Parts: sequence; C-alpha cells; structure tokens
Amino acid sequence: MTNTVYGYGPGRAGGRRATGLVSVVVFHAVLIYALISGLAQDAVKKIQQKVEVSIISEPPPPPPPTPPPKVEKIITRKAPPPPQAKAYVPPVEHPQPAPAPAAIVATTADPAPQAPAPAPAPPAPAPSGPVSAKGNCAHIQPPVYPDKAMDDGIGGAVDITFTTGPDGKLSGTPELTIKGIPASYQRYFRAAVLNALQAYTCNPDLQLKQHIAFNLSDS
Repeated sequence: MTNTVYGYGPGRAGGRRATGLVSVVVFHAVLIYALISGLAQDAVKKIQQKVEVSIISEPPPPPPPTPPPKVEKIITRKAPPPPQAKAYVPPVEHPQPAPAPAAIVATTADPAPQAPAPAPAPPAPAPSGPVSAKGNCAHIQPPVYPDKAMDDGIGGAVDITFTTGPDGKLSGTPELTIKGIPASYQRYFRAAVLNALQAYTCNPDLQLKQHIAFNLSDS
C-alpha cells in the first residue's frame, strides 16, 4: 500500500486565505450594491406614487365669480325754488331833536328861624316827709286780725312808715309803732302788718305812712 503524504506548506495556505478574503469582500460588495439599488428603486417608486396621488387628488379650481349687476342711481333734479319777492323796507326817518328846555334856576327862600324849644319843667320837689299811703297806693291789703288776740279780746293800733322801690313794692324794713297792745301780743300784730305790706302796690320811690286800727267791733 502506498502512503500518500500531503504537504501543507506556508505558501499554499496563504494563497487560499487571500482567495477566501477576496471572495468574501466581493460577495459583500455585490450584496451591498444589490441592497442599495433595490432600496433606492423602492424609494423612487414611493415618491413617484405620492407625487402622482397628490397631483390627481387636487380638485379643479372653482369658476370665477360672476360680477354683480351694476345698479344705476336715478338722480332726480329738484326744480329751483321760485324767487322770493323782497320785502318793502320803508326808509328810516331821523326825527329832529327836540329843543333843550331852558334851564330853570330855583330860588329858595331862607327858612324862618325856629323858636327855641321850651325848657323842660323842673321836677316837682320831693316831699320833705312821709306822705299818706291812701293817695299813693293803688292796692292796699288789709291785715288779718290775729286769732290769739281776737280770742282774748285784745285790740289796739299800729302806725307804720315804709319806703317803696322803683317797682312800687316795699323796700327795706318798715318802722312800726304799736299803741294799746300788750307786749305779749305785739308780735302777732307785727307779723300781720308785715304780711299785708308785701302785697301793697304804690307809686315808686316814695316814703309812705299809714295808721292801722285793730278794733274787735270792726272784725
């Protein structure tokens, strides 16, 4: 039996490797070209389809609008107004100025001298002493008889001197002179007289006097 020995040297191995690499590169180049060519054609076809579709789907332009009919305005001419007659204006008459009146010189007579006013009468002299109350008092209030003195049968008289003020009423403290009345009863009569004097209405600014009798026969 013959033994066949194959030799695997470095030269043959390198040539095979180079041939394999070239074959792989060529294969990939052809594959890439085929892919690029096919994809490019598909893209071109899709673009053409889109353009055709967009062109076909565009609607036709609408017809131009019809112009509106012209409206002619009818102008009516107004008749001119009739001429107005001018109103008659009478001429202005300028009246002649009236003659100026003659100046009148007024003459006034000197007034007669007036007689001097009479001098006022001198005031009446004031009375030197007290005067009677009967002629100078418009209202004299009679005193009330004291009950205590009346029950005990006591009577008598009271002389009073008093002064009136500007209002004709009692002014100041009057002077009383009690006659015929016991001392224990004088205060009752004094109070009765003073109460009566408060109601007197007399002439103003006078000094008056009055005699008051308390008699049981008059009560």
